[in-house]
Amino acid sequence: MDICRYCGKTRDEWDCHGPVCRSAIARALRRQRQGLPMVANVIRNEIPENASTGEVIHVLSRQRMRARRSNEERRERKALENADKTGGSANN
Repeated sequence: MDICRYCGKTRDEWDCHGPVCRSAIARALRRQRQGLPMVANVIRNEIPENASTGEVIHVLSRQRMRARRSNEERRERKALENADKTGGSANN
């Protein structure tokens, strides 16, 4: 038994994905086409139930750094794509 990475439900390896899981997979593929991670990083999955204030601050700061890095990577990728389309540099 594995946990499906799209819908979060426990399922057998050979178990058919139901309609809820199929819609989650479609959402993940749309996110991938937009250049985002297939599965969103959700705070409730990272913070333990009885977390102290320090632990919450640590998780939130780590998420902020991860988001900042991914935004920078996305901007760089977009700048390169725009430069390829126009045939020059993006900083004219």
